[in-house]
Amino acid sequence: MIRYFLVLLCLALPAQAQVLPALFDVTGVAADDTLAARAEPAASAEKLGSLAPDAKGVEVVAYSDDGEWGQINLDEDAIAWVALRYLQQQPGPDWPELTRPMKCLGTEPFWTADFDPATATLVFTDLTETTTTLKMDAAVPIFARNDRVGMLLSSPGMTGFASLRAEICADGMDNTLMGIDMDLFTRKGDQTLGLSGCCSLGD
Repeated sequence: MIRYFLVLLCLALPAQAQVLPALFDVTGVAADDTLAARAEPAASAEKLGSLAPDAKGVEVVAYSDDGEWGQINLDEDAIAWVALRYLQQQPGPDWPELTRPMKCLGTEPFWTADFDPATATLVFTDLTETTTTLKMDAAVPIFARNDRVGMLLSSPGMTGFASLRAEICADGMDNTLMGIDMDLFTRKGDQTLGLSGCCSLGD
């Protein structure tokens, strides 16, 4: 009887990704309607904007306490909540499997890094605006944890290591929130560098 109750409970709850952030598509919204994005995870909260009924690749960075709402970046100036019953997670493994593109950046100093899973490369632009393409030689999972991963990196003139973990992260440049915290360490000759920043899914 207890097992039967648990099955019914699971079926009643919104489908959720095991690890955030994750990409979702809008579903179940009429073609002439939109999905409201609200200031708080409640239907009565202020409406900040909306998503198109066919919107795809919506990045959810957090769930509400009741598991019924997902937190998204509506634009560079607004963080909003949308009802998860109108979102369907895109198929595929969780982000620590490193099968999805990621865009990372940090400030003080400013730097960027774009990860391409198709080529297993991290294109790193440092504070001097010098760009280096680093090959991911290996992904390094953490024992008994599925919400973080490391990258062993190298190029002809540079070696590096990146540590990524699921954690709400802000770059300080705008009001957006990202769901991946990144520490990047590089060595070029006798020069070493350690940087911290945030990453989001998508190219």
